[in-house]
Amino acid sequence: MIMSIQKKKRFKKLIQPQEVIVWFILPAIRREITNALIYTHSVPQKEIAKRFGLTEPAISQYKKGVRGDIEFEPKVIEKINEAARKIAEEDASAPREVQRVLKFIENKGYLCKFHKKFGVAHEGCQICKVKVE
Repeated sequence: MIMSIQKKKRFKKLIQPQEVIVWFILPAIRREITNALIYTHSVPQKEIAKRFGLTEPAISQYKKGVRGDIEFEPKVIEKINEAARKIAEEDASAPREVQRVLKFIENKGYLCKFHKKFGVAHEGCQICKVKVE
């Protein structure tokens, strides 16, 4: 827990939204999907590791809550549970489902919330809403 608090303090600086995704959001999505697959869909850890392309110890850390220590809004949890269901029942690609959840987080403005929480965001910051032309 102390390590987690120190890590959060260290990151309270000017960082890109993509860094927030990699350091905080992606691990939390994997944690939530892992737990849904294990506890709701009874998918073994070994199978989850294979589908994510990760090691079994990494999945164990997600299961224990060692990785991905942020909390999501209920609407994000709904999307995550939908992704877990697709992975378990439809044999959907885990990376593709994670990407769908990430896009939902970005499109609904949740990324801005996390960017402000973990990085320095100036008043009126619009960096998370930059459109590519």
